[in-house]
Amino acid sequence: MPELSEVETYKKYIDKTSLKLIVKDVQIRDKRILKLSEGLFVKALKNNKFEDTIRHGKYLLIKLKDQFLIMHFGMTGDLEYFEKAIDEPKYTKALFKFTNGHFLSYISKRLFGHLDLTTSVEDFLAKKKLGPDAYKMSWNEFRKALIKRTAIMKSALLNQSIFAGIGNIYSDEILFQSKLNPKRKINTLDENELKELFQNIKKVLQYGIEFEGKLEEYSKDLLIPHRTKNGECPKCTSKLERYEISGRHGFFCPNCQK
Repeated sequence: MPELSEVETYKKYIDKTSLKLIVKDVQIRDKRILKLSEGLFVKALKNNKFEDTIRHGKYLLIKLKDQFLIMHFGMTGDLEYFEKAIDEPKYTKALFKFTNGHFLSYISKRLFGHLDLTTSVEDFLAKKKLGPDAYKMSWNEFRKALIKRTAIMKSALLNQSIFAGIGNIYSDEILFQSKLNPKRKINTLDENELKELFQNIKKVLQYGIEFEGKLEEYSKDLLIPHRTKNGECPKCTSKLERYEISGRHGFFCPNCQK
């Protein structure tokens, strides 16, 4: 499930635990998480330092000497820094051992995430056709990304080439806070609605970052805790409606989001 807010939490976690540490060894538990050969990957990481981190959308990039380690977390990805080898987490798919004797585990229960390398962040973003980062983008970048777009709201928010980082759960919350129906076309929004949408993208993602993506701790005033089959709108208590767009299931309030 990791979306932008969760990956920003992972970025801060790496910054706190693993930044400036030198990789002594890398062990791959499952080659399927690699986008290149195991030999090339391990060779590139060994004796290299985690110098800095960059997050763009749902991707975390760790700067090495002359390359960037790319981490994508899929639906069940996670990270864990620990001291003793015996404490290696379940579902570890890649294990980084540092020269200080500690470890960093890249966890992927269902193998939807992956690891890769790039020599250029710009080339990587272009190759993936990623739009501006949804949390860091400016108003001008937001407007430019929407020029001539006719997609429905839900699809537009999920399209990583328009805005990078928004996923299924947060898109529902953004639309709820903006009082927008998920099936409304984005080119029908007036200037005030666009401004409110832009502001709510920032607010919802900021909220997720502050709570480190721990959905169980989110306020009951939000839509997210009520996204269930029999969920009720936190504002008007109407029964939420479940819908499907491009294979994604979402929820909205038919009364507040007409």
